[in-house]
Amino acid sequence: MENKNVQENKNSKKINFNSILSFIAYIGIGCIAVALILTLVFENDATLSNAFRTVGEVIAYLISIFLAFFWVKSHPHKAWLICYVVFVVTIVVLYILRVF
Repeated sequence: MENKNVQENKNSKKINFNSILSFIAYIGIGCIAVALILTLVFENDATLSNAFRTVGEVIAYLISIFLAFFWVKSHPHKAWLICYVVFVVTIVVLYILRVF
């Protein structure tokens, strides 16, 4: 009986985590869609559309980095971890340099 409760608790945590991650992804694609619409509507003034695009990109990058971490964590070979760290540092540094 106790094992069943533990298993149900783990499933509910997984569903919660997946639901939250899915909702954040939903917000990200919404921001990208709004950015594309604003780019079409305001061809001369792209400030607002750039803001929405930036938020959407950051959310997409963060979700990708986060999910990749769990994949690397499930594959314990050190080469995967080293490549992951190099990829993440590259993304963060180049994104910061591009924004500023």
